[in-house]
Amino acid sequence: MKWRVVLAGVGAGVATAVVVTSLTVGKADTGSVPVAAPSALPSAGTTTTPSSAPSSTAHSTLSEDERVRLAGAATRAVTGEVPGTTVGLALYDTATGELLASANGDRPFYAASVVKLLMALDVLHTGGWHAPSDAQRERIVEMLSLSHDGEADSLWNSGGRGSIITRMADLMNLRGTQPPRVSDQWEMTRTTPNDLVAIYRYLTSQVPPEARQPILDGLAGIRTPAADGFPQYFGIPDGLPGLPRAVKQGWMEISRAVVLNTTGLVGQHYRYVAVLLTELPLGTSYATGRAALTAGISALRPTVAGLP
Repeated sequence: MKWRVVLAGVGAGVATAVVVTSLTVGKADTGSVPVAAPSALPSAGTTTTPSSAPSSTAHSTLSEDERVRLAGAATRAVTGEVPGTTVGLALYDTATGELLASANGDRPFYAASVVKLLMALDVLHTGGWHAPSDAQRERIVEMLSLSHDGEADSLWNSGGRGSIITRMADLMNLRGTQPPRVSDQWEMTRTTPNDLVAIYRYLTSQVPPEARQPILDGLAGIRTPAADGFPQYFGIPDGLPGLPRAVKQGWMEISRAVVLNTTGLVGQHYRYVAVLLTELPLGTSYATGRAALTAGISALRPTVAGLP
């Protein structure tokens, strides 16, 4: 991810959260972070994982109250480490089609390097969802596994910059995903936790296996440090050790916040989609921020790992 400070407008990427509940945790830039019982997400077609989960596990395990508590625990884990953090959270069960935990699900956040997932999907979609050439596959895997900015810059420019985001948003019916206001700042793309769930669902259920596999290989092959030297095992990799995962991370500093994101497929058969997007108070060290996101994801471990 790019290390430069991006000067965002005061109103950039800020929206009013639509979920409201009596449970509030932490403080956002515009008030407290609401946590609500999750509701159904828009359909992304027939939802299947790369390997179907055993049918014996395909049942709801959390009551509404338990889902609220799970979202609250994850959010408090983040804000306990870094008070004043704005948190966006989604945990989705692909086997049951249920959103198990949600906070600020429709609030736009800056994507940072998570937008590289959309770049990779756009390349393969433009190619008719055919298996990429060896050279193209290598570029996709390197861009995702090492979060390589050079590869992202090349794909961003050749794909028409912001039109990549518009195409992918139209394709997947993403309601809160918007291209950056400055065309060369792909990291300033805005998206929501719910849209990211839809993206991962589309990847695993709608993209043909021959096109899907290079993306999954890149996400599952995440390496640390990233190409720019940033330690990228925070959040899902460190918070859910030992579990299968295919992950895309993001990090950057803007004029009003430090942005850290951890997203991906986790658990046996990639059963769950986990998304944790944050804006931490300006001046928060990256090390402290990484610890906060790892703490937030760790709160989800009993559910994702099937622990009592």
